[in-house]
Amino acid sequence: MKILIVDDSLLDRKLLMNVLKKAGFENEILQASNGEEGIKMMYEYMQEICLIFLDWQMPNMDGIEVLKLTRNISYVKDIPIIMVTASGSEANKKVALDANPDLAGYVVKPYTASSLIRTVEPYLK
Repeated sequence: MKILIVDDSLLDRKLLMNVLKKAGFENEILQASNGEEGIKMMYEYMQEICLIFLDWQMPNMDGIEVLKLTRNISYVKDIPIIMVTASGSEANKKVALDANPDLAGYVVKPYTASSLIRTVEPYLK
């Protein structure tokens, strides 16, 4: 099964991939640089994606827009989504959960490898 990382920062995508690989996860990782590209990849790989990492602040379509869309798309609504963002306030967490109450996790950048792995483990065992 594949993991999809949707983040406009190449550096942040690479850091996330490195944390996952060092933790021993061998899933193939797909990358999208904005929300629109992420939605397209969800369509293309809908049967193969087991987890989505989603940034909040991106061009073209931000993470909250993606969350709202995924909530209503049958092929993706059951895929766990973990928001990985610099927007760490309680108000922002509430906005994300309001956009998609089934959000699997909310990780604030900068994160530690251990905190990210704790959030991911239930979905990548």
